[in-house]
Amino acid sequence: MKILFNTPNPSLHGGPPTHLPFLEQGLREHCAIFPFEYGRKSDNETTRQKLFGRLNDLAATAALLAAVKPDLIHHNSAFDPRAILRDVPLAMLAQRFSVPLFIKVHGSLPEAFTMQSRISLRLRNSLTKNVAGFGVLSTAERNEFEEAFPELTGKVHVVKNIVKDEFFNVIRSETERPEVLFISRFIRRKGIFDLLDAVPHILHDIPSARFTFIGDGEDAHEFDKRVAFMKLDSAVQRISHIDNSATRAYLQRASVFVFPTHFPEGMPMVVAEAMAAGLPIVTTRTRFSQSYMKHGEHCLFSEYGNAMSIADQTITLLKSVQMRNRMSEMNRILAASFRQEHVTLEFLQLYDMILERNEFRFEPQTCTVAHQEPSPQPTAKEQFVNVDIASPVAFAEPTVRIGLISSSSSNSRTQNVRERVSTSISHGR
Repeated sequence: MKILFNTPNPSLHGGPPTHLPFLEQGLREHCAIFPFEYGRKSDNETTRQKLFGRLNDLAATAALLAAVKPDLIHHNSAFDPRAILRDVPLAMLAQRFSVPLFIKVHGSLPEAFTMQSRISLRLRNSLTKNVAGFGVLSTAERNEFEEAFPELTGKVHVVKNIVKDEFFNVIRSETERPEVLFISRFIRRKGIFDLLDAVPHILHDIPSARFTFIGDGEDAHEFDKRVAFMKLDSAVQRISHIDNSATRAYLQRASVFVFPTHFPEGMPMVVAEAMAAGLPIVTTRTRFSQSYMKHGEHCLFSEYGNAMSIADQTITLLKSVQMRNRMSEMNRILAASFRQEHVTLEFLQLYDMILERNEFRFEPQTCTVAHQEPSPQPTAKEQFVNVDIASPVAFAEPTVRIGLISSSSSNSRTQNVRERVSTSISHGR
């Protein structure tokens, strides 16, 4: 099986660059993987860089599609208005080359489900129509997709991110003074000020508690000012963004991990990594936590934006060694399903399923073009520059009639994948 696989630039901040290379690495043991770039190259791209950068990406991807003739494209993206605008041309390109496109969604925003403008709706409908499958990170998110887009029923699959082995190898050693840990981008909706407002209440019950916040972002300066204003400098420290692997030292000695996010959160890697390291957790009811975690077993749920709720749940854990130890054990067990070997095999089975659903594959090499006067062929870049997205024909079917091939070649490919997956499972991989 030949897969075009999109991996984000490793210099970017956020979760995908920390775990997607491990999926690519795992897949290489079973498939021929051809990397391609389609997305931002830095965290500070200008609008001009985004526009011309994606056009260059499209041209390079078109050349790769023509050269490799892959069985499937795996694209890592999001599902929000900007991502939809960016991904529609890629979906059109995949459809032009008759290659199934699978999009692994690393986050979806409510506004993507409630678009109102005609152009936005047309773009979104074009994307959902031309994608062979979506991968989302929780059953809750899958249900949201299928409820909003009934035509996608059966095409939205729950997938997982890979947690690196080094987090499973963390040996917990709580400090004598209880330590509460938070790791994430420093933006208000991650709950940073909710947790900060909970600090005085926690200190009232447990004066020796200490709080470590790790991260940077647009609200970091305001956070630092508020710590000083509340005179909490002796109990609260903020550490700017550090390398993902460096967080292990803080996970090792923390008593509780608190993540009171306001986002729906498909699979926040900081929570998954904390689980793998065996930390007890206080968090809000996100898509991920409601799909995988049970209150009192893997975490304690706090209410959105409620500092007293965060404080009460954190105090409950800090005061109960027995509950922390039990939760630590259960979280390690649950997190084992996010190991590289398990997630890789699940993706292989998913690719197999998608190819089976597309068993009557289009053959790009054997096509009959409707009779027309010869005209100069535009480059891949020109094709997308000249698309009028307001035009009713912008997202119409291509003007080529492409012959169907027998399903036998597809069936042989998918049978080979099943055999490799079965062999790997039988050997305990």
